[in-house]
Amino acid sequence: MLNYMKSEWYRQRNNRGLQNTILVCLGLIILMVAVLAFFGRRPGFAYANTYFAFNGIFTSMSGIFPLTLVFAGFMENNSRNRQSPLKNSVAFGIPRSSIYLGKFLVQLLICTLVYLILPAVLVCLSWLFLEHSNEGEWYYLAHALIGGYPLCVFMLSIGFCFIFNIGNSISGILPILFIVYILPYLFRFLGMKYPIFSEAAEWCPASMLGLSFDNAGIHFYWDTPIRMLRCYLSGLGGALIFLCAGIFWLKKREIR
Repeated sequence: MLNYMKSEWYRQRNNRGLQNTILVCLGLIILMVAVLAFFGRRPGFAYANTYFAFNGIFTSMSGIFPLTLVFAGFMENNSRNRQSPLKNSVAFGIPRSSIYLGKFLVQLLICTLVYLILPAVLVCLSWLFLEHSNEGEWYYLAHALIGGYPLCVFMLSIGFCFIFNIGNSISGILPILFIVYILPYLFRFLGMKYPIFSEAAEWCPASMLGLSFDNAGIHFYWDTPIRMLRCYLSGLGGALIFLCAGIFWLKKREIR
């Protein structure tokens, strides 16, 4: 499987769609900081500071989910055109489970790097060119990324399962949106009569992205150790379920 992962890593490194998407994200971050720094020179402009720059990440963690899906889509785009290489790999004797896990682990590695690099660039540029608010924004940013990571792994596992096996990004996105965003509401509705569904809704990642504000600052769902553990159990446990489902699907699927 390691050799397969090396070949997949090489292919993704040369994936122009993925490279362009990362460059666009980096460009937007640089542009945002540049605009804030430029207007920060004018008297009365109150937004050229680190708190405002980081605010978009730690108050909109739900936006990380679609971003993860975008990267998953670009890494697995045109998969129907790659049926022949997949067929050759299977014919060569590589187990389908190794192919699936190898491709997923490479995608997970790339998405993790992107998940860390984009905020790191934002932090460095904001530190250099913007006013330091010192309102706890550094803590909020780190806390948001630590708590949100397993939920993004869950999102990636769903995206990979459907996009890889269906072979079409749009056909893969629709069930993902249903599982991540619509299913929790259905559970809550059913929970009005059957309490077990209300408990199931609380374990859905989308239910863990809410924020609250008071005089003490911003409060995430995962502020307490118990809830942080629940995030990791939900995210990584859900990822494991969809990994197994994706492998089972691939084994039953006819590869032409």
